[in-house]
Amino acid sequence: MLKILHVAPHLRAGGTMQMAADLACALRQRGDSHNIVLSPANELVSKLLTAGVEHRLCRIPNLLNGLAELHRLRGLVRSLRPHIIQVYGTVAAIFASAACSGLKEEKPRIVGVLTAYPRTGCSLFRKSCDAVVTISKHLRQESLKSCFKHHRKDLLLIPYGVNEKQCFPAFPFTADKQEQWRTSQPEARNRLTLCIPGAISPLHGLEDLVPILSTLLHQGIPTHAFIAGDSRKADPLYTEQLKNKFAAANLTEHISWIGARPDLREVLCACDITLSLTRRPATYDRPVLEALALGRPVLGYDHGVVGELLEAFLPEGRVAPGDAAAMADTIIQWHTYRPSPLTELPAPYRISDTAESFMQLYRSLLGHTESGHS
Repeated sequence: MLKILHVAPHLRAGGTMQMAADLACALRQRGDSHNIVLSPANELVSKLLTAGVEHRLCRIPNLLNGLAELHRLRGLVRSLRPHIIQVYGTVAAIFASAACSGLKEEKPRIVGVLTAYPRTGCSLFRKSCDAVVTISKHLRQESLKSCFKHHRKDLLLIPYGVNEKQCFPAFPFTADKQEQWRTSQPEARNRLTLCIPGAISPLHGLEDLVPILSTLLHQGIPTHAFIAGDSRKADPLYTEQLKNKFAAANLTEHISWIGARPDLREVLCACDITLSLTRRPATYDRPVLEALALGRPVLGYDHGVVGELLEAFLPEGRVAPGDAAAMADTIIQWHTYRPSPLTELPAPYRISDTAESFMQLYRSLLGHTESGHS
């Protein structure tokens, strides 16, 4: 059985920072690996323990505690004797490489996971790892323009899939739940409802709601938009500017700010269409992936991982980047003719697919010699 140590000093719920927990749990469910996650204490620890994943504490390395954390990791490597050390981020990669120095015959293979655009330390990250994995096609393409320009074969692609046990086309969103939603959100009743999940920031294109909603209302389609983003983390000045734009276009009563929702799956199911209005190509988009996995209609600008996901799940949902008029036109079409619902999640966008691909990578790196470890 493979022993895998996940070094995730920045592990936390949400976005790509959650990947170490999701992947460790998916690998554990396969039954052919022992997974240990090294991270600070957070809300994901109980999930790990419930899934049978071992957890060890660490702190986020800095100038004050760096040597102590390196010593801690070196001790863990020598006591646990993992076959694979999977690192999430440049700091984790550098520390893992240093912790393995001096080991020879039983030296673990280091697998680096690249979840965002390469910035500082990209070369160190690459040199510290035996293999580097990107989580989307777009991220791999962008990474090849930087420190991987001359190392194309060293940069692999394994999409970060959705948990198919939590998000799937037959998700039980009953008529009773639909009615509860309408009761809690009376503005949704007898309206075409749009959900815009994600951060509230200039990069996420919420300004495009002005021409989109204005067009729909002008066409006589009663519409209401639900902005599902954490307003507490947004720039208050930007939020105020947005609200002023909505007010100037007489759209205030057609927009609800519902905040970051623990029941986002239910909100995505309750709304007619999910929109992605991001101005900049993203490397990962959990809400869009979850909406598609739930079989919900999604419209998004055709760039970055959103374009990649739509190509796999719902090609007719792709809209030219920045073309709000085309977005509105497609919504009008879907108001009359809804796209066919998804019945099965496509590979490789399930977390079980992600786990299988990583397991194949581990075995190729080890050359099937893992029996040499205890």
